[in-house]
Amino acid sequence: MRTYYSIGETAKRSSTTIETLRHYDRIGLLKPAKVDVHTGYRYYSDEELVYLNVINFCKQRSMPLNDIKELFANDHYEYIIPCLIATEDKIDQEIKQLQQTKKLLLALREQYETRTTLIPEQLSDHIFSSKMIPKRMILTFPSIQQPSIENFQLLQDLLLQYSSDGEGDSFIFEHTVFILTTLEQQSENQSVLFAVCEKWPAKADDMAALPAGTYIYGYCSEEQKPLAMQNMINDAKTKYDAELAFIVQSVIFTGIFQWVYELQALLVPCSE
Repeated sequence: MRTYYSIGETAKRSSTTIETLRHYDRIGLLKPAKVDVHTGYRYYSDEELVYLNVINFCKQRSMPLNDIKELFANDHYEYIIPCLIATEDKIDQEIKQLQQTKKLLLALREQYETRTTLIPEQLSDHIFSSKMIPKRMILTFPSIQQPSIENFQLLQDLLLQYSSDGEGDSFIFEHTVFILTTLEQQSENQSVLFAVCEKWPAKADDMAALPAGTYIYGYCSEEQKPLAMQNMINDAKTKYDAELAFIVQSVIFTGIFQWVYELQALLVPCSE
């Protein structure tokens, strides 16, 4: 004897909701086993419960309802296998995106945690020290020139594209935003955003190198940056007898919409 369940019982047995079952009925994904002609009440059987288990399984794997409907309409392995393979590929892409998002969140958290010691008193337009920095391979983005939330997001989107090569031979970047300002006399495009590469493909022609050496550095706010850069040029000449060809600005986030800078510039002796 066939057993029927009310819509409420069916929702409970299938770990779904009454409204969801009604929606499935409206779109033709899953019809009830019978409908009372007098009351309009929907009733379901064990067969519909099996279908609901399949629907829940497919939804958990990010399969759209229309694709599930097609799956039911073409219930043979020639259709099912390619459909499942396509769903697996979609899940793999979502996993990769989630992993990238997690990396970005971890990097941002590490920035916040490691920069808690950077107190406002350390921000200055005239206090500089020196340190050794190893060679860095970088990828520049000339179309992105100014620091802003919108440009930071644009940079991250571009970096994700570079990092999403399915062959595994792709870029891996430091999770820090950098700005490179050249100090040569140019009429435009003096500043560009760039990323430091930790790993890169064997064939990557659009990369550049920041040389290793002694760098003068200091910390400043957005407001202090113009004067700090000018003072850095003066300090390099008077204290180190050196010239500066460029200044790197490492963006340090102090909040979701707030940041300061670590200025870095390679000291090149004037005699060179």
